[in-house]
Amino acid sequence: MPWRRADVRPRPAQRDTILKGGKRGPAIVPGKPDESLLYRAVMRQGDLQMPPGKQALASGDVARLRSWIEAGAPWASTAPTTESSWWAFRKLRRDPAPAVKDTSWVRNPIDAFILAKLDEKHLRPVAAADRRALIRRAYFDLHGLPPAPDDVERFINDPAPDAYEKLIDRLLVSPRYGERWGRHWLDVVRYADTGGFETDVYFMNAWRYRDYVIHSFNDDKPYDQFVQEQIAADELWPDNLDLDGSYDLPRQKQINLAKRIGTGLYTIGALAAEYTFFGDQFRAEWQADAVDTTGSAFLGLTLGCARCHDHKFDPVSQQDYYRMAAIFAGSEDREIPIVSQM
Repeated sequence: MPWRRADVRPRPAQRDTILKGGKRGPAIVPGKPDESLLYRAVMRQGDLQMPPGKQALASGDVARLRSWIEAGAPWASTAPTTESSWWAFRKLRRDPAPAVKDTSWVRNPIDAFILAKLDEKHLRPVAAADRRALIRRAYFDLHGLPPAPDDVERFINDPAPDAYEKLIDRLLVSPRYGERWGRHWLDVVRYADTGGFETDVYFMNAWRYRDYVIHSFNDDKPYDQFVQEQIAADELWPDNLDLDGSYDLPRQKQINLAKRIGTGLYTIGALAAEYTFFGDQFRAEWQADAVDTTGSAFLGLTLGCARCHDHKFDPVSQQDYYRMAAIFAGSEDREIPIVSQM
């Protein structure tokens, strides 16, 4: 199964938790499997039966569990020192480009990796694409739209050796680039104009966050700034946005306001309007959505599992989850009225 990680082992401190147990008592009593809740559960003795469902644990696995408990439930005293084999938790490193026979085909290090894999499979690269194919690929990749016939003919008939480079530069500076690639980020952060569920409440100003993302891509905004603005722009740039007695907002305040629009990320999540009748539930559901979205968008982790229990596969405890939720506990939706003479 794709989520299994053979290298993920319980941390040493967890043994104390297992021996302490919860309301039902200790999960394991070293040397006494018949008194161990875990063993009785897999034997399906009593109300607690594991694994859930009708299929019991294999007899060989049950026997190994019993032998382990009878041996005193030995546990590694130190955490494993080897690096995780799961790609998401490995340290970044730059691998050298592999050596290949046909060096004339390689124009950059990425080509070397591609050609090495092709050689391994006893395959050869296809012929280079012609200009008509190149411009179509570039347009669909960067704009998501086909090129106009005039653009195709202009590119095909351009004799300049850097014609392709000029084409890419032209596509990157177009507003269509941000509209195309901003969509991917909007999908990551669950953007929608409405809250879903039966009521499907309409978010009147959601479009401002959408445009903020598009402009960020078109402006080639650094990713670290992009992250900071969405998570904490109101804390990092807490401008007083009053108009100081005029109809013009000073330029620096306009810049800071544009950054704060990024925090709209936390105002566009799924919302069942019925929750608003129950303040505590609404706050709890909103904070959970904020934590889950932050984890999936910026950490690449599904933190939602830890809302109810320690995460089974990632190093995130339930305590960690609610500590993170506490970060958002003081947050609230707020509209910023801006008056302009434009």
